Parts: sequence; C-alpha cells; structure tokens
Amino acid sequence: PKPCGSLGAWLPSASTSGADEQALQFELEPVNKQASRAFSRLKLRTWQRRKPHLEQRSTTIQGISGFWVKVFVNHPQMLAMMSDQDKDMLRYMTNLKVEELRQPTDCCKIMLFFRKNPYFLNEVIVKEYLVNLNGYKACRFTPIQWKQGFEREAYRRRHRNSGLNFFNWFSDHNFAGSSGIAEIISKDLWPNPLHYYLRRKALGEVPGRRTGEEPRALVLK
Repeated sequence: PKPCGSLGAWLPSASTSGADEQALQFELEPVNKQASRAFSRLKLRTWQRRKPHLEQRSTTIQGISGFWVKVFVNHPQMLAMMSDQDKDMLRYMTNLKVEELRQPTDCCKIMLFFRKNPYFLNEVIVKEYLVNLNGYKACRFTPIQWKQGFEREAYRRRHRNSGLNFFNWFSDHNFAGSSGIAEIISKDLWPNPLHYYLRRKALGEVPGRRTGEEPRALVLK
C-alpha cells in the first residue's frame, strides 16, 4: 500500500477512464473560477489601499528633477538597451504610472508623462498590454507625434537598428519582444523606484560602447 502522504496517492492511475477525468475536471472548474475571482478581489483591495500612498509618492517624485531618467539608467537591463539620446529624452519625463485593470480582462496600463521637449508633442504616452500566463501582449497605445525636426531621425533610428532596444519599444508598440521592457517597468521600476534611484550604476556604461552609439540588441529572459 502507498503511504498516506505519497504523491502517487493523488495521481490518476493508468486505468482511470476518460469519463472519470471529465468528471474531475467538471468538479474542479467552478472551484478554480471561484479562487480566481477571490484572488482578483484581493488584488483590487490591495491596490485600493495602496492608491493614496502611490498618489503621495507621485506628487513627491514630480518635485525631483531627473528622477525617472536616473531610475531607468540605474536598471542594468534598461541601461543596456538605451542610447545617449534615449537618456536625454527621458530627462523630460516627469511621472510614471502603472495601473492593473481587471475588467473586462486582465490588463496592464503604463503611462509616461513628459514636459515640453524637442522630440515629440505628446504630454502623455499610454501603452496597454493584455496579461495572461504567457506574459504581456501589446494592446492599445498612444501614437507618438514626433516634432517636425525629429521625424527623420526617428525614422532613421527605427530602421537602422532593428534589434530590441528602448527606442524601438518606445516608438513601436508592436515591436517583437518589446513586451519584456513593459514587464521590467511594471514589475521592477514602478513598484520600487527608490531602489534604483539610490542605486549606483552597478555596470557603469555598457563596455565597448562609444558615446552616441546605438545600444546593442538585448534578449530579455
């Protein structure tokens, strides 16, 4: 006989019929749905409790010049994907907000706020992603309104470097593999920006890159 705590006691035997498996699935399905709804309610309550603190944090951060560019640059993976021009662009970023929406589907909404700058006209750039077990999938986004003097440069950068980098994520919402950058922002930078703001550059500048050189393509794991 198998021990009471044995894993084998819980595994279906080879003789288990298809009807038994269907019955088990039918029995567990409402339990799974109930657990999923309970988890969503818990996350919603947690977010509601955090909201006042996040709003206070946001107000404080907006009074610190260059806060977000320092947060982005001090994240090793982000730094490896950024050029000097990307860093200069982020100097005009005044705020970052991330919202997790549960209805009608799980969705992550990233909002980047900018003051007047020489690159584009948008004050807010929004990127939305559907979230499931397989990760993030690009959904809705705000098209960037490049300023007339930068349109040609933006086109050149998108077509000269087809690898995954910050600019290609920023300018092309559907760029292949760029959802990994959204995950870094929502899971690393947004929850604890102070950690990266206070952090010294662990890697410094990426070895072998000359000033003004385009970032190398990076594979996010």
